[in-house]
This record gives sequence, structure tokens and C-alpha cells, in this order.
Amino acid sequence: MPLQKVAFFLDSPEKGNRRHHIQLRALKEAGFHPKVIFLSGDPSGSYLAFKGHKETFIPLFLSREKAFHHFSWKALQKLTRVLKEENIEVIWTHRWRLLRYLIGAKFFVPQLRIVYYIVIKGFLRSPGRRFFFRIFHPRIDKILVNSQALLKEVQELGYLPEHKVDLLYSAIEPQEFEVKLFKSEARRLFGLPERDFLFGMVARFRKEKDHGGLLEAFFRFLQTGRRARLVLVGDGPLEDLMRKKARKLHIDKQVHFLGRIPLSKVPSLLKALDVFVYPTFREGMPMAVMEAMAAGLPIIATEAEGLSDLFDSSLTFGKLLPPGNPELLAQALVELYDLGEEKRAQLGEAARRRILEAFSPEVLSQRTIEIVTHLMKT
Repeated sequence: MPLQKVAFFLDSPEKGNRRHHIQLRALKEAGFHPKVIFLSGDPSGSYLAFKGHKETFIPLFLSREKAFHHFSWKALQKLTRVLKEENIEVIWTHRWRLLRYLIGAKFFVPQLRIVYYIVIKGFLRSPGRRFFFRIFHPRIDKILVNSQALLKEVQELGYLPEHKVDLLYSAIEPQEFEVKLFKSEARRLFGLPERDFLFGMVARFRKEKDHGGLLEAFFRFLQTGRRARLVLVGDGPLEDLMRKKARKLHIDKQVHFLGRIPLSKVPSLLKALDVFVYPTFREGMPMAVMEAMAAGLPIIATEAEGLSDLFDSSLTFGKLLPPGNPELLAQALVELYDLGEEKRAQLGEAARRRILEAFSPEVLSQRTIEIVTHLMKT
């Protein structure tokens, strides 16, 4: 009997995250043989390699520019060959552009079971996508979403069978964020001032994230005479624009652009912060906010899809604000700054408790095994 194998399909190994690690480990422990198939990239420095999953990697050795941004018949051929050679029975992806390849591959590997994990709102934002999904959705075996808002969006399409769609929350391993460092030591690691108050955000500089609104809010905060620094971690197409905006507001001396850092170093970075800020316009279930909560930080965020799920609790661990309002965001910065260290620590402990109670790796592991096992029986 061929080995039962499950795969995750990524555009690059760097896209592997904490959710993938939890799922890969759970599948291994349950006796499956999980693989990570990716278009291109060096997996050696990836988070999944750091967590011990090197033996799962299967590179297709393709140009990401050619195979991800444009449909490539060569990519489809390579993927199909790997799926057959590796006896892959169930494959997951959260990337729309990769879903096209899986649907194509299923014509050649009919026993393949496809899981599409939708992680951000507006996945059918273009007419072309809507037409493609309407025609080919029957070839997808399971559609998962990571927030109640996304579940509603998918259900409102009106043509998907109810049994095919389900909610699966991401998860965080809290012990990863139990960093044995003093705050001053963590700050020295990243070249940050040891005594200043630090707000921080970890996110790519993309239009979905409101870095511009955060800079405006931080400017208003500084106008009150309070002293603090803003730490922005990440890269992306709008980074240069945000650097210019900080200079234009004359706050560039108080804003630290750290660039992208490895996922394995994020817990140490979070240890250096006092408050985590995450203004966004569109979101799924933001791993960055979940990480900050696991690290015991108070949270200021804006209402967007999965963030409402995180804040749907009797626990109070920060502020959830309407998006696109720098004035309200500035007020929240002032409010949490003025709370004092002890009360902020209480909010941070509540944030960590919320993650432990509702977004545990045990639940994600169990649900992953259940989904895979069911698909293999159908």
C-alpha cells in the first residue's frame, strides 16, 4: 500500500509560517508523511527549516517571477510529476495563484484532494477570479477560512455546498514567546534605545496595512509632549514611501525602520516592545497580532475580519478601533501610554490568556488530522 502523503504548496519556503509548523508536526505524529512543495527559493534559512522540517522540502526549481505571477505550463508539468512520484493524496495551499496549478494538476492526478485555505478578504476581487472560481470550484475538495467574516463572505457566494466550507483558526505555540531575555537585552539585539517607550508593528509595507495612518497618529501622539519611539518591522513595496512620510512629518528620528527579520527572531523583537500596534484595512487572521498576544503585549488594532474574532472575548487586552482614523489611533496610543507599566502588564497577560484559551495548537492539530483523514476516505 502506498504511503499516505500530505503536502503544502507554497510559492517559496519563506512563506512557511507557525501554522504550517504546527500542522506538519501534527501530521508526522499521526503517521502521515507531509511534504512542502515550493516553486523556488533557498529553504535553508526559512522558519520551517529552523523548526526541523528540512526533510519535507520539495523544490520545483522554477522562476517565481515566471511561475507565480504568470501561469506556466512548465510549472504545471513539474508539479504534476512531483505529485505522482511522491504519491501526494491531499494538498493544501492558501495562495490563489497556486490554486490554479492544483486545479490543473487534478486533471492528470484525479485522486488528488485539494484544500484551499482562504486567509484574506476579497479573494475573488477581480471578474477573472470570480469566473474561474465559479467554473472550477467543484474540483476543490475542501475550502477553509480563518475568520467568521471570511466564512460569511464565502457562504454568501450562494453556490458552494455547505459541507465543503469550514472554519479553521490559526494557532500559536505560546512557549515560543517565552524569551529568556530582559527587555534591555532584547533592545540591544536590535539596536533600539533601552529606556524609551516603544510602540511597534510587524507587517509588510503594503496597501492593506495602514502604516501611513500609524505615522500620522504617532505624529499626533508626539505633539502632546509625550516621548516614545515607533518600531516598524518588515519590508514591502511601500517602505520607501513610508520612510519619506516620516521625514515629511519630521518624526524620522523617532521612527525605527528595522526591515524584515527572520520569523525565528520575532519573539525577541516583541520582548523589546511596550505596546503592539496593528492598523489595517483588510486582514484574515493576522499571525503578527497573535504572536504579539502570545508574547504578552497589549494590542491596539483596527477592525478587520479576523481581528474581530481575536477581540471577541470577555477579556480586555487593548483597543479595537475603526480603520482609517489617525485621530482615534493617536488617542489609543496616548491611553495605553498613560496606563502605566502595571496595568499594561495586566492587559498583556489577558492577551496571552486569550491565545491559550481560543487559538491553541492542540485544536489546530486535531482539526488538521480530522480534515486530512476525512478527505482520504472520500
